[in-house]
Amino acid sequence: MGVTFQRGALGIAEKDLRIEFRRPYELISILSFSLGSILICSFASGTRVEPEVAAASIWVILFFTSILTFTTSFIREADRGTLGGLKTLPCSPMAILGGKIIYGTVLLLLVECVLIPAAVIFMNISLGVQLPAILLVCILGAICLAFAGSFISGLVMFSEGKTMLLSFLLIPSCFPVLLISVKATKKLLTPGYMLLDIMPELQLLTAFLLTLTAVMTFTFGFVLEE
Repeated sequence: MGVTFQRGALGIAEKDLRIEFRRPYELISILSFSLGSILICSFASGTRVEPEVAAASIWVILFFTSILTFTTSFIREADRGTLGGLKTLPCSPMAILGGKIIYGTVLLLLVECVLIPAAVIFMNISLGVQLPAILLVCILGAICLAFAGSFISGLVMFSEGKTMLLSFLLIPSCFPVLLISVKATKKLLTPGYMLLDIMPELQLLTAFLLTLTAVMTFTFGFVLEE
């Protein structure tokens, strides 16, 4: 069962990533949006950017980037009529969702590879020895956003006005992740804080993942069958 789940999830993620990279204009537009947004935030904040402003800017930009990312998840399958093909695959509904989560996580991590260096350069912030801890927060936060975004994308894929509905539902769903991630990033950008100081935030993000996983396990099979 575990091998089937892994193969199914990885196969779907590979298929989606191949489609994404064959049409790079969507990915380029997402990366351009994140880079342009961080430039605007840096110019608006002046030469010295406070840690809370830098942390909030990074995660708000990543959140709006995730909306663009998850619009092309299940919603694209429903619009193109390829969802029936996914249902016929010899894997469980959770494997299909797992593939979408991997796809979303990879795209968000690519955005972070642009967003974090841009924030360091244009916002004049110093990471120093906190770089591994910040990377840990960014990776865990991106996974949380991918879990929530992929699940919401599956919920609204049969709805009218699905793109707008996705945006509305992502805000309350991802608000805990954004709040916790901003708080952890602010601490790490403030001198004197270390990895141990953000352990409560890391535990909350982990609890969010476990809770959302339990909800998805019991409900996504019904979602996929409309």
